[in-house]
Amino acid sequence: MGIIDILKERGFIQDEANLENLKKFEKNKSAAYIGVDPSAPSLGVHHFSSLAAGKWLRDAGHPVYFIVGGITGLIGDPRDPKLTKNAQIERTLQDKKVIEANVIQLKKQLKQYFDATEVLNNADFYKNMSVADYLRDIGKLINVNYMLEKDVIARRLETGISYAEFSYTLLQGYDSLWLYNHKKVVCQFGGADQWGNITTGLELIRKVNGSDNNACCFSCPLLLKPDGTKFGKSEGGTLWLDPKKTSSYEIYQFFINQPDSMVETLIMRLTFIPTKTAKKIIADHNKNPSAKLGQNTLAENVVTFLRGKEEYLKAKKISDALFSGNVVNLSNDELFTALSGTRVFNATKSSYNIVDLLVEAKVCNSKTEGRQLISQKNIVYNNIVVETNDKVVDNKFSFTSKKTKFSFIKKGKKDWTLIIW
Repeated sequence: MGIIDILKERGFIQDEANLENLKKFEKNKSAAYIGVDPSAPSLGVHHFSSLAAGKWLRDAGHPVYFIVGGITGLIGDPRDPKLTKNAQIERTLQDKKVIEANVIQLKKQLKQYFDATEVLNNADFYKNMSVADYLRDIGKLINVNYMLEKDVIARRLETGISYAEFSYTLLQGYDSLWLYNHKKVVCQFGGADQWGNITTGLELIRKVNGSDNNACCFSCPLLLKPDGTKFGKSEGGTLWLDPKKTSSYEIYQFFINQPDSMVETLIMRLTFIPTKTAKKIIADHNKNPSAKLGQNTLAENVVTFLRGKEEYLKAKKISDALFSGNVVNLSNDELFTALSGTRVFNATKSSYNIVDLLVEAKVCNSKTEGRQLISQKNIVYNNIVVETNDKVVDNKFSFTSKKTKFSFIKKGKKDWTLIIW
């Protein structure tokens, strides 16, 4: 089975263009590329599914280029009114220095995680090009009517679109033309929401190199949660690949808590388990979903790929300790990491009556409920069962992690609250 069939079987391909060229691309082990938006200093889990297609291609022997949008990121692609709940559809421009710094960080991550043949900044494609050169040499190639037919642009005409965002598809299309002519990259791939921009690249290559060219492309279905929102975000916000921004434990928890309806898609798209083995794991999971084989497989494979085996084992240890209610064997740093993903209360005083603290930290809804929980011995403070309503807790009897003083409350067996002093 060829790599394109493998990608299809694993759910990576939604749209294709120039199918005969796609077959030649596969046969000749030709080069492919995907673009990355530098709007943040780190890749997120939501980028993972399309970038993973690049790793599959790379492992199959294809050179794979990653292009970070040092130019396109200064403008931002047009938001689709259908896919955004943001009242401000037109993007706010980011500072040039911020984009430049983000490009540097993303280039490092792409090399680290996805074994790129080369990571390029598309700002370099324009170094020796004036505005007049761009309009004469590139802008002259694409008819405005062609751009107006793009789905996103057509929808944006109803809400309004700036010339800058209108021109985005031409800028991204030029990436394809430049790479085709300078690096012999014949295939572009990316998220399905980029299909209009991707096919503009094909049109530019046709206009410059003629119809007898080798260019082709495909899109990857967007990875969405069951409610239709973007995958890769938790209640705490975006899950970042940068360990300084998102802990291994948070990523572990995110995948261990995925619904059964997402297991097959995520195993196929976010792990590199051979397809036959992956299908067996999915089948075994579906026979007994309560055993959470699928979620455990996801958590282990994703965390190990991103952070290494040791980080996975550490995250599992923390998770198992919280689930069992026994945290005595965790280090202070592990304990703080684990509790950071639970209810968090920032103390404004140095001491509290325990019942008052239960209410202020929203562990319970009333003092009456708090007293009842204490009488039932269902409240544990820093590993000690609270037995009296008049107990006073303070920041002296606390733990320390990286200079942060903290305590914790456990209600029942699984309800945890982190108190930061």
